[in-house]
Order: sequence, then C-alpha cells, then structure tokens
Amino acid sequence: MKFYNREKEVRFLKTYCQLEPNSILFVYGPKSSGKTTVMLRVIEELSNREDLVFFYYDLRKYATPTKEEFLTIFFEKSDKKYIPNKLEFNLGVFKFGIEKNQDFKNPSLNDVFAKINESINTVIKDGKKPVLIIDELQKLKNIYFNGNNKEGKSLLNELFNLFVSLTKMEHLCHVICLTSDTLFIEEIYNNSTLKNASEYYLIDWLNKEDIKKILKEEGFDEKEINYAVNYLSLPYEVSQLINNKKLGLSVEETVRQWINIEKDKLQYLIANAPDELNENKINEILDKFKNDIKVKNEEIIKKELINEFKFLVNNEILFYDVINGIIKPTSIKKWHAIKELLK
Repeated sequence: MKFYNREKEVRFLKTYCQLEPNSILFVYGPKSSGKTTVMLRVIEELSNREDLVFFYYDLRKYATPTKEEFLTIFFEKSDKKYIPNKLEFNLGVFKFGIEKNQDFKNPSLNDVFAKINESINTVIKDGKKPVLIIDELQKLKNIYFNGNNKEGKSLLNELFNLFVSLTKMEHLCHVICLTSDTLFIEEIYNNSTLKNASEYYLIDWLNKEDIKKILKEEGFDEKEINYAVNYLSLPYEVSQLINNKKLGLSVEETVRQWINIEKDKLQYLIANAPDELNENKINEILDKFKNDIKVKNEEIIKKELINEFKFLVNNEILFYDVINGIIKPTSIKKWHAIKELLK
C-alpha cells in the first residue's frame, strides 16, 4: 500500500530515536491508522546511519505467544550478542543473541533480562545507540515466569521495570511500544511503575486536507473529493477507494458498500453480545454519537456502563483516547454506520 502523508509523524519519531533515551514511548492510535507503516518508514530512513541499531519485533505476526514462543521470537542462538532478525531481514533490524549452548527450556526472568542487557551493552560498546521497538506489546500480557499463571511473575510487568531502567534511569536504550489496544494504554497510563517514565504519541486519522490532496493527485474530480472526505479517515480506505474507482465503482457506490457492511457487522455484534451485557446500555453508549463524532470520556465511562463500553472498545467499534480524554468511533465510516443503525 502506498505510504500516505505522515511527514510530521515520521519527523517526530526520527528525531526521538536520535535523542538521549529518557522514557518509554507508547505509540498508539486506532487500528489501521498507520502506526506500523510509519515506524517502518522511520527505520528505513535511519537505516543508513551507522550509529543506530534497531531491535524490532512485530508481535502481530504471531498468535498470542507462550513463554517458550516469546523466547524464540526475541532471541537467536549465535556467537554474537545481536544478530540480524531473519524474519525482518529486509529491514536490517536485529534480534538479541544468546549462546548456542544456552538452555532456555526453563529459564528465570533474571536469565532472560541478563541476556537482553548483554545485547544492549554490546551495542553500546560498539559505539552505537540501541533502539528497541515492540509492535503490539500487549500480546505478552498473559505470560508468566517462575510459576504457573498468576502465581508466577508477569513478564510484561517485569519488562516495564527493565524498560524504565534502560531508559529513564540509565539512558542506555530507546524503548518504543506500538499498540492499537487503548484499554491497554489505559492500564499503562495508570501504572504506578510507569509514572513519570513514559510518554505517549498518537497516530490518528489522516488529515482531511491530506486526503483531498491525495485524491486530487489520483485524478478524482472536485465533486468526488468533496463527497469522499466526509467518509474517509484511514490510509487503507483511501487505497481501497482509489482501487475501486479504477475498477469502475463510483465514490458513492464504494461508500454505500462500506456503511452497509459496517452497519451489518455492528448489528450482528450487538445481537450476539454476551448475555451479561445489556443491549439497552450498548445502545445508550452508541446514542452519544448520534450527533457528535467525539465525546468526552466522562460522558461514557461510568460504573453502570463500563462493561458495555469495554465490549465496544475491544470489538473496535470505539476508540478510547485516555491521554486526550475523548472517545470516538474507530473510523469516520464506522461513525456513519452507527448513525444509520440508530435511525
């Protein structure tokens, strides 16, 4: 898919990677807003610098990993402390290296973190700056060491302690975490371990003026553009609209298809919601968006609505921006589908 106008975001992240590490950066935004694409562009544009070493892990490529799978994903047996990531070879990014005879069948967290620190320190000794990037970090939430389930130590909680040490305390390594799970961002935001040790950067919907510019370059006329911008918000939607035009579909036909599909999905979701959820409460939440595309958090996040709210967020109907204090549909076309459903 074509890389659409994200110069501001790329510039911010490129600059961030070159500053002294001082906090964990959480890059968040609606699903498909382009977080991964922007981050990969940053890596690509900084790849010619010999003073930066990127450790990049894309957890979207895996089912929710087990402890053993986590070790396989993050470590590679080698005589070097950091080696090219074979699964991301074209990016020129690295994995943490461990000794070829290392037995990782039942390691402790101290063993794991010692190996991460060895790799980080080796990069620094080589006169380079390490940058650790983990895409969809929340997929590690249910991994425990030194015990079964919640009897053991949470990998994610312990990783946060390590990340604080690497960034805020020792200033050794940048740690950048990407996620579209905004309930996870809420957990992070309220995590006392990360207070004053984390920053947040939103990669949101495309700007309307940028969308207009893209469509004009692609040969859309003024009438088509003025109609389309009322429904477009995400990069893949722009690509799909362009492709559909080439296939002979009008802008109106594409938009109508989108809204019908989204409305049907929403109806099915509500009809098949778990029994413990109240359909009237779901509709009460959705009704907040009948006239407004953005709603303040306190209008929805109430004790009596919290389970229904989380249901809509987890199913990517609503986007919860705890940092800026707003809730909105995950896309503009989703907003139109909600309004159609409420008629």
